[in-house]
Amino acid sequence: MTDRAVEMVRVWDLPTRLFHWLLVAVVVFELTTGLLAPKWWFGRHIWCGYALAVLLAFRIVWAFHGAKFSRLSAFLYSPRQAIEHLRGMARGRPIHYFGHNPAGAMMIYVLIAVLSLMVLTGLVVQGGDLKQGPLAGFTSFAVGEAVRAIHQFLAYLLLVLIGGHLAGVLLGSAIFKERLISAMIDGRKPVGAGEVVASSGSRPVRASAWLAALAIAGGALLAFLWERPALGVPNMPSNATFEQECSACHNVFHPSLLPRTSWAAIMADLPHHFGEDASLPVIRRDEIASYLESYAAEAWDTLPARRFSQVSSDDPLRITATPGWIRLHRHVDAAAFALSAVRSKTNCLACHRDAEGGQFAPQSIAIPAG
Repeated sequence: MTDRAVEMVRVWDLPTRLFHWLLVAVVVFELTTGLLAPKWWFGRHIWCGYALAVLLAFRIVWAFHGAKFSRLSAFLYSPRQAIEHLRGMARGRPIHYFGHNPAGAMMIYVLIAVLSLMVLTGLVVQGGDLKQGPLAGFTSFAVGEAVRAIHQFLAYLLLVLIGGHLAGVLLGSAIFKERLISAMIDGRKPVGAGEVVASSGSRPVRASAWLAALAIAGGALLAFLWERPALGVPNMPSNATFEQECSACHNVFHPSLLPRTSWAAIMADLPHHFGEDASLPVIRRDEIASYLESYAAEAWDTLPARRFSQVSSDDPLRITATPGWIRLHRHVDAAAFALSAVRSKTNCLACHRDAEGGQFAPQSIAIPAG
């Protein structure tokens, strides 16, 4: 087509283009924080996941109320049509489509499905592993751990799909001599002389009404779910004797960090408490021992409790000797424990701001400078 025979026509409406580039930014950030960033970025990863859910909800609504080429009806193709389109591209003679072609439409379906599954599995992992979020009241740690593997698989699958999507865009741009990338910026694509592109406008009022209804219903549901106590997290009362006696010499360790047998052995030999005499009056000793027995690792369905319930055969009374503690801290430089703000491996509060509550959430990690 000569320049005179080409007319630039608006194909992609503004909401679709904004969705596309916001989705790109969110997905890049999600993959970076989930696969490459340190654990204390996990809070950003979670909030970005909620942003992803909002974007997907918008796109589903806009698929019924957007302009013509943004609507679902504009790219409803069968798998057979997608295969035929790929064959045409392989031969260098595919049919030209102004909106999404059949292969691109199939990619959109798969991407939306994978991203939706990532949001769902992410909520399950957050609820089961971290006892946070709207599903914390329904999800066990075992379920969260199992779904974590699925969530990670979906992340790597998404990387493959992104690669395929980019390859398709570049190949389509080369075959049709079209500006497919810039078209998603300004929304315009070339139309040759004699070609007619029928258009229909968007329905923003209806879309806004649907989005408002979804926001109200979703907000009410989230508020209801968030009120439920986390599954496997007891309502542990404070104990003044336990806190007073233990804090006299060291930080107070959460009872869930050792199993009952270890706590019982510690309380039974206080005169030789890790090289010091920590003897207590019988009444106070028994009160602390009973408290530790009630809220030891076996009473909790949390990540720390599950990890630290398996003790070292050589040193079953030391939290920092458990295989779980060693594995979770394997990437921490030994010099970090010698910092003036840390001083010891047992100073959990130096890096874990939520250590007193026993959560030890990744986003609550704050390693001191130095």
